[in-house]
Order: sequence, then structure tokens, then C-alpha cells
Amino acid sequence: MAQSATYVDRKRGQAMKQPMSSILSAVDDGFVTTPRPELAPLVNWGGGGGLPIHRWFHYREGFSPTLISKLELGERILDPFCGSGSIMVGAAQQRRQSVGIDVNPLAAFVARVKLSPLPVDAIDGLGVFAERFERSVGSADLWPLPELGIATKVFEPDVLDTLMRLRTLIEHHGGGSEERDFLLLAWLSILQEVGSYFKEGNGIKYRNRKRLKTGYVARTEGEWQLARFGSDQASFVRSAFKTKLKEMVEDSQVWSSGDWSSQRIIEGNSLTEAMQLSEGSFDSVIFSPPYANRFDYFESQKVELWFGGFVDSYEDMIALRKRSVRSHLGAALDNEAALLPEIEDLIDLIDPSSYAVQMRVPSLIRGYFSDMAEILRASRRALKSGGRCSIVVGNSAYGGVIIPTDSLIARLGIQAGFGNAAVVPVRHLTVAPQQRSALRSSTEYMRESVVVLS
Repeated sequence: MAQSATYVDRKRGQAMKQPMSSILSAVDDGFVTTPRPELAPLVNWGGGGGLPIHRWFHYREGFSPTLISKLELGERILDPFCGSGSIMVGAAQQRRQSVGIDVNPLAAFVARVKLSPLPVDAIDGLGVFAERFERSVGSADLWPLPELGIATKVFEPDVLDTLMRLRTLIEHHGGGSEERDFLLLAWLSILQEVGSYFKEGNGIKYRNRKRLKTGYVARTEGEWQLARFGSDQASFVRSAFKTKLKEMVEDSQVWSSGDWSSQRIIEGNSLTEAMQLSEGSFDSVIFSPPYANRFDYFESQKVELWFGGFVDSYEDMIALRKRSVRSHLGAALDNEAALLPEIEDLIDLIDPSSYAVQMRVPSLIRGYFSDMAEILRASRRALKSGGRCSIVVGNSAYGGVIIPTDSLIARLGIQAGFGNAAVVPVRHLTVAPQQRSALRSSTEYMRESVVVLS
């Protein structure tokens, strides 16, 4: 049975009953086209994460550079939410030009290192470093520990000791800043592998607890560490770093071809930085914004952010969250947001006493689509006449109400000045167990799509 709620016709001011399915159908009307399931492997990390250079840092929000050709992106490409630079690397390899923007300093750093070819002699020197660092790491000074409250919880003592001594060797390496950044990226890339934590969902979990169907249970202290790290934790860290660094040195051969100098990374808020770009300067815009699902990627990446020196205080973390798109509860939800009728219709369906309302989800949804409207206007401005904008996005659900982000973005694209909008579904999204009963009659709307604006 479709969910119902009071639906307010804002033109006439009259209240009426309107099922969610009717609202969703109306929002979709005229936009949804033939699904393209062949694109599904390309819109997530699995589509390119194992390729040389792309594999240097696991960034689960990335997508495959194959989309450049699949979506016919043209010669000049803008990605306002570039993450770790998958599109930029692909553009370099295909001798195209690109600009990427990201508010996350960790993401911008990763992308910048990938796009900064080192001379052959520097690469040779890094290969020598990989062979020799083990002799001196044990006697190196300890690099200062970041003031992250869980700094000693996310690593075992011997692991942490080795990591911080290795960091000192990296910072004191005799090469230039780009060599140091190359080494630092290798170091950052192994933190989760050698850590007592792992990224999951909206944050991190600890390896000393095992997930069962009935919940989490504690692992036996001493046994799980031995199974994970072996009897010599310091050796485990050294081996992980050496393997990663050698992999990166080997992958650097990719830099020998392509156009790496025509790629630019901007660290900053996409909503403001995109408006600073020259009008009509891009053939295409492609991006995958954070989904409106409350996931705080700064929280899941906090170990790398703190240990990499990208943030030095909790105030820095708060500031990052406030500058980001309003897709999570730590964003600037009190900032002004435009009231869009279709979105208000869906918000009206959410039970006022629900957890979602208590957690300010309605403010998040309003802010999210206001931000999306702004970036779409900036994208339209940046595109040349006849240019195309492609957005990879997934729909979400709160309290039994589906938020059809793809079709709403299509509608916002028309409002932003695009003449045509199409929603191309690529895969079905799993519904959370607690939502299945309420959504069972509307699960076809739970999808990941490519929205194409032209």
C-alpha cells in the first residue's frame, strides 16, 4: 500500500491526500530514459581503482576514467567534485584538458600527486629509498603525533611507532617537495591497511570487533592482532610501505605518455570556485556530488586527514564540514536554502516525530538541492554552447520516503538554463532493512543514475 500524507497544493492553499508514488511519478515524468546497466561498473571505484596511478590511494567515491569516452566528454573537461582525480588522470592519458575542484584537502593532494610527473632521476631516487629505508627507520626520530583524540586507538603501539619514524624519514628526504609528496602519498595509502580500523559506512570501525548478523562481538585481545599483523608489527608496516612505494614507482612509467601539464586541480568549495572559471571554456562538465544520504566523508577519512597534516584541530574539521555540500549533518544546515515545491512535497511525507526529522534531515534535503541548483548554474555558465553536463548520483530514502535525487537534479538543470535533461538509470540501489516494508511498493525509484543535461 502506497504511503500517504497531507499534500499541500501551494497555489490554492488547499490540503489533500497525495500518495508518495504519485509524487515520485510526477517528478520522474518526461525525464527517465532507457537504463544503461553497462555503465554501472564505471560509476564507482571498482571501475578504475585497480588501474596504474588510479590505485595509488583507495578512494571509494571515485569512478572510472572510461566514462570520458563512454559519455563523449570532449576535449576540455570540468569536474567540480573531482575527488582523487580519476577524470583528470584519464584526461591526461587521452591528451585532453581538465580542471578538477574539491573541498577536501586530502582528495586534492592525492589528485595533485597523481598529476605531477617526476623526472627519471627523482623516480630512481625513490626506488633507492624503497630499498634502503628499512635500515634507518628504527633509529629515526618520532614524528609528532597529531592531536586526534583516537590517534593511539587506531594503531597498535608498534605499528604507530614505526609509522611515525617512517614519517620522519619522509619529511627529511633530500629530494624536492614533489618527491616528498610522492612518499607521503605512499605512506597515507597504507594507513588503513596497517591500522586497527577500517572505513565503513558513515565512519570507521575497529578491527577488535567482529560483525555478526546479531551485531558486533569483541575479538580476543592478542589473537586478532597476531592474525592481522603477524608476530612482528614493525616488519608488517615496513613491508606494506615498501610494497606500495614500489608499486607507485612502477606505475610512474605511465607518466611517459599523455599530456599531464594541461590538468589543473583547485582546492576549494565547488560552489564558489566554479563561478570563477572562464565562461564557456569547457566542452563538458562531469561530476558525482556527495549523495544526499548523510554520509560525512570527512569522518570516514579523518585518520588520513589528521595524520597527513591536512587538519591540525577539531576547529579545522568543523570548518571543512561547513564548507562542503549540505549532504551530511555536519554541513552548514542553517544557511539559507531555496524552497522548491517538489522537494517540499516529499518532505511533507516524512513523519514529524521520526528520527530523520529529529536529526534535521529536512534541512539537509533543502540545503542539498539548493547547493545542487547553484553548481548546475555554474556548470551551465562554464560550458560552451552545445556543451553537456553529466552527473552521477544515487537516490536516497528517509523514514519511508524516497528522495529521487536524479529526477530532481534533472528539473533543476532545466531551471539552470539547460534545454534538455535525461535521467539514465544504471543500477538498482539496495534498500536499508529498516526501510524495506515502507518502500516495497516504490523500490524501482531506488536507483543510481547518470543525469545528462544539454
